[in-house]
Amino acid sequence: MTRVKQTVSRQAPWAAFGVVMLIANVSCGKMPDAAAEVKLSPAIEIAEVTSITGKVTLKGADPAKLKKVVDVGGNPFCTGHGEILDPAWKVSADGSLADAVITVRGSQRASNAASAPMMDQTKCEFVPHTLSIQPGQSVRFHNNDLTFHNIRIARYEAPGKSSNIDNFGQPSRGDENVKVFNTPGIYRLECDVHRWMNAWVYVHEGVHTAVSGTDGRFSISRALADGDYVVEAWHPQFPQSITHTVTVRDGKATADFEFDFANAHSL
Repeated sequence: MTRVKQTVSRQAPWAAFGVVMLIANVSCGKMPDAAAEVKLSPAIEIAEVTSITGKVTLKGADPAKLKKVVDVGGNPFCTGHGEILDPAWKVSADGSLADAVITVRGSQRASNAASAPMMDQTKCEFVPHTLSIQPGQSVRFHNNDLTFHNIRIARYEAPGKSSNIDNFGQPSRGDENVKVFNTPGIYRLECDVHRWMNAWVYVHEGVHTAVSGTDGRFSISRALADGDYVVEAWHPQFPQSITHTVTVRDGKATADFEFDFANAHSL
């Protein structure tokens, strides 16, 4: 049975846990979230057609050496699923880079956007590792594991610098919380019970956004009028985004991005 709770700005966070995993409705470093007070820009209907496609790659690193097995500390539930790989780097043998967020500057909000994509917790990992949405969209946070998880949401500002805005517990399989993200920005998710678990929600100014897959490819599936656009690629392992100016003709354009491992930082 799925239990769902809707939240916009305030929700009683989970508290202390120990051998018996007690839950209490007390504060856990949560900061006030002004998302509910943000005035959203007008939304219009934007056709769901492919406009900008491309590929994201990484140079200057051996993909095999970037794969690291997470130390789960002998957690009896999580060890039952086999090795868990650190999600920081998802790079294929040919250098294809996953989890890069591609955005188009000046994008508008769409009135026909999906209501609530899901961020699942399964096999002691967040799936997917990165979501991109527009302001006003909700995210469904779901626990698919037979173990206690919590989700701490922090507004990301810089490596090592973030502000907690929400923190809620999901003690049982099937627990679900729905949170609205009204404020554009980057949000880091963590599970304080399983410290290796982290993920990202990128709230763009509008609907023209996509996340690169394991093959490095992305597709922005919203219409764009012909013209010049600044397209940006962001990846959590890099302090700087990459920007390209692309020309859309007949509603189509391509944009490829290459990150240099030498410029990466460690989160």
